Amino acid sequence: MLDVACGEGGFITILQSYLGSVTSISGIDLNEKALRGAISAFDLPNIQFLQMNGEHLGFESGEFDTVNISASLHHLENVSRVLAEMKRVLKSGGKFILTEMHRDGTSEAQFNAIRIHHWAAAVDSSLGVLHDRTFSRQEILSFINELDLGNVITRDFSTPGSSAPNEKTMAGVRGYLDHYHRLLGDQPGSQILIQQEDELRTALRETGFQHEPVLIVVAEKL
Repeated sequence: MLDVACGEGGFITILQSYLGSVTSISGIDLNEKALRGAISAFDLPNIQFLQMNGEHLGFESGEFDTVNISASLHHLENVSRVLAEMKRVLKSGGKFILTEMHRDGTSEAQFNAIRIHHWAAAVDSSLGVLHDRTFSRQEILSFINELDLGNVITRDFSTPGSSAPNEKTMAGVRGYLDHYHRLLGDQPGSQILIQQEDELRTALRETGFQHEPVLIVVAEKL
């Protein structure tokens, strides 16, 4: 299995739980710091982590039985190119898995999560870090349609329940905002983003928080 844009390898644990037939895993990412975390967390002989650009995968065509990318499309410079490379290295009949949050919320609490994510993307972008706003559900499906895969199955996941999450969740959200506030510092133009941050914190208090909706796609290479 190949995990593209693996970061610190968090999604690999999930994949291992559901894909019992996986015997070896390769995780690739451009972020050297994240890869060091992944190597430390997964000190196993059947898992390797490599610093590599997803637009130019250094693997043979048809090398993998399964390819995966999760929560990363909005961090890619050329989404279509990365997905095409994933298809190239996937064997015929192999599984293509994509998991991605999107911006089509259904409640004010979900829209708070989406707005917070988009604000963080704006902060990163102001610092020169590649981080786009999340795509719509249809935009994600359009990327999949470009690949001409077969047996495409989609599943939508949206956090159920009240717009008033538990304190642990809210503490995590506030910590996320605090982290990006510290990154922002006093650089030129930061006042607009700080004003937006204040508005986001007010919205959190007034209408709560629910995680962004997620689209899961599983398909096969014909």
